[in-house]
Order: sequence, then C-alpha cells, then structure tokens
Amino acid sequence: MKSKTAKYWELTKIGFKEASAYRLDAVTGLASSLLYIILYYYIWQAIAAAGTLASSLSAVMTYIVVAQVVSSTVFISVEGFIGRKVRHGTIVNELKRPVTLFTQAYFRKLGVAAFRSVTRGLPVLVLGIFFLQVPVPQGFNLVYFFLSLLLALNLVILFSYSASMLVFWTKVEWSIRGVRNTVQKLFSGVIFPLYLLPEGLSTVFSILPFRYMVDGPIQIFLMQRTGLEAVKMLGLQFVWVIVLFGLARFMWKKAKAKMTVQGG
Repeated sequence: MKSKTAKYWELTKIGFKEASAYRLDAVTGLASSLLYIILYYYIWQAIAAAGTLASSLSAVMTYIVVAQVVSSTVFISVEGFIGRKVRHGTIVNELKRPVTLFTQAYFRKLGVAAFRSVTRGLPVLVLGIFFLQVPVPQGFNLVYFFLSLLLALNLVILFSYSASMLVFWTKVEWSIRGVRNTVQKLFSGVIFPLYLLPEGLSTVFSILPFRYMVDGPIQIFLMQRTGLEAVKMLGLQFVWVIVLFGLARFMWKKAKAKMTVQGG
C-alpha cells in the first residue's frame, strides 16, 4: 500500500513541477481570469442598467468571481497528455506499465490543479474578497466546498479523459479539447450564472454533469446550499463521478480495441 501511495505522490509532484515550469503561463492565466472578470463586469453592468437583469449586479459579479476561482482550479485538460503519446507512438507502451494510463493522467493532473489553485484560484479569490466583498463560507460549508471542489475536479478529469480517447481516431487533440472546453464553459456556469436560467432550461442543465463542475461548488461556497442541501449536492456530484468513471472505462476499452486492430 505504501509503495502505491508513494507512486501516486510522485506522479502528483511531477504534475505540479511540470505546471510550475511554465511560469509565464501562470501569469497569463491569472491575467486572463482578471480580464475576464472586468469584461463581464461591464457587460452585466450594461444589462443591469437596461433593467433586464433578474438579479442584483453584486450577486452576479460574486457568482462570476467564484466561478473563475473554481474553473481556474478544476478545468484541467487530459487531451494533450494522451495526444502526445498517440502521435509519438508510445501509447502502446502504457499497456505494459504497472501504473495504468488513467492513473498517470489522474495524479499528474491533481498536481497541475494544486499549482493552479495557488497561482490562479487563490489570487482571484483574495482580490474578489478585497474589491467585491465576496463572502467566505462559514462552518461546515467551508469543508463541504473543498469536498465539492475535489469532486468537481474528478468530474472534469474523467470527462476530459473520456474525450481524449477520441484522439485514437482523430490523431489530433486540439479540436477535441476546444469543443469539450466550450461545452463545459457553456453548461457549467462559467459564462453566466445558472440561477438566471428559466425553469425549463434550468431543468435541462440539471440533468447534465456540467453544472456540478462549477455551479455546484459555487452554490455551496455562497451558502445557497447548507446542511442537508449541501450534502445532497455532494451526493449528486459523487453519482456523476461514478457515471463518468464508467464512461472513461468504456472509452479506454474502445481505444484499446482500435490499437489492437491497427497492430499496436
């Protein structure tokens, strides 16, 4: 057990070190998050001035800031990791390793997420608290939020891993990553607060896994779900983790079959 734990820890450290090697990316990533918030402030301010905003501007901006905190931490990409192995022809070697391809990707991306939470998520949160009076969750909700954030990260990694299996057919990952990112942002709550949706659309969004990647943690952070309601949200996230884990296994099985057909 200790040897496995040590391997997982080493993979996590590798992911953290790889992310920290690109310090310019960290700076530009933080800058893009801040510019995004500023841009959306003026957009939502214009909507509020027109009298068509069914919420207060401060509530919307608080949501947008926390959405950036969450998404900058959990929006991790696995497609590049898989794509490089497919293009370079080293993917067949993964079948011989004692650590599975998914395990490698998972723990490396945990390290990346840890780095991004410190260099992007935390600074955005601190600035949001200072300039926009973003409230910090109290009591058990703070614990629930971190659990929800971890579950959200698992959802993103599993979904990205599943999507990355398409590289075995397309041979390129950038288009797959682009489509997945767009879908995630649109349906998760990064682009606009999901509580502004009409009831019909809100129901549709609720039966998809994406809102549990960002909107779920936000609801807990902002104390919109407390007690049993917060636990229920964690339960829904966990159910989706199981579903997407099944999808990831299914996609990997199909990818392995394609490798076998091609003589890999």
